[in-house]
Amino acid sequence: MLFFKKEDRFVLDSSSIIDGRVVSLFEKKFLEGKVIIPYLVKTIVRRKIGAEADKIISNIKKFSNIEFVDRNVDGMVEEICVLKTAKRRKAKVIIASDTYGFYMKSFPDLRIINIKELYRILTPIFYPGRIISVRIIKKGLNANEGIGYIEGVKVVVENGAKFLNRNIDVKVVSMIQSETGNLVFGTALEPAGSVIETEEEKLKSEQ
Repeated sequence: MLFFKKEDRFVLDSSSIIDGRVVSLFEKKFLEGKVIIPYLVKTIVRRKIGAEADKIISNIKKFSNIEFVDRNVDGMVEEICVLKTAKRRKAKVIIASDTYGFYMKSFPDLRIINIKELYRILTPIFYPGRIISVRIIKKGLNANEGIGYIEGVKVVVENGAKFLNRNIDVKVVSMIQSETGNLVFGTALEPAGSVIETEEEKLKSEQ
């Protein structure tokens, strides 16, 4: 699936890189084109998340060409730097921040892609009663809860803790949408034969 023209240019700000989900957008070809990162943005990201910044940028490089620009912008606000770069390079802006509203008044023709809003559109619909397959990767806050993720959406599974590192079917109970993303709650469905397997394991341990 391709939402934007193949030869598009995209200027990334620090919030979009720190968010990390931008990597998946290029990997899955929802976005295709050249990535432009101002040096100011790179500096801010490194200051905030350290070595993880280089890891994220390296992952983006696997799916898109990256160009670093604008070395000398001392004293410039990041938002202005990003928007001016996008205007000059005729590029779209990718953000994961809500701080651009005020600055956009001076750049009315620029296209802004907010990762948070885009993911709301792309997020699968988790309606109550739907059966989904989830890999449990860690335990939740409550002793019996398991945690998994589907396309970046956190899934909290009741009675899922005992299925750690396994794929299981989960019945969706509810979903909560918030500014930080979606959160799905569900109940683990016992895999067929799980009781028999457990008994066999007990017998082996007793031998």
